[in-house]
Amino acid sequence: MEPITAAILAVLPGLASDAVKGAYEGLKAVIRRKWGEDAPIAKAITALEQDPQSKAQAGVLEEKVVAVKAAEDPEVAKALRQLLEQMKAHGVGREAVAKIQLNISGGVVQGIAGAENVQITTMTFGTPPKE
Repeated sequence: MEPITAAILAVLPGLASDAVKGAYEGLKAVIRRKWGEDAPIAKAITALEQDPQSKAQAGVLEEKVVAVKAAEDPEVAKALRQLLEQMKAHGVGREAVAKIQLNISGGVVQGIAGAENVQITTMTFGTPPKE
């Protein structure tokens, strides 16, 4: 899964923290400023927020993120990095966040590795899944 979708899926249940919520809103603001309020990527984020357990909505968001190459944009990468730092600091989306790696050198995105095995049905927040 590409990193922006993975981070959004991981953060939605943990928006209780003001710092995490602020960083998440910052990422959304950058995306909306760059591509517009009515852009498919912005609409896909809203749709996933309304139904965060939907694999279909997650797939649509991932498709839209890839289509506009959002993960390659330096401003988006910076906002994503800030979100991931806040998520780590507040223990939100532990396993999913740990798998997302941003490589930024001199403010330029050198690479992003996503959480390839994140699945909505197996993501946990706070307690490990029962086996």
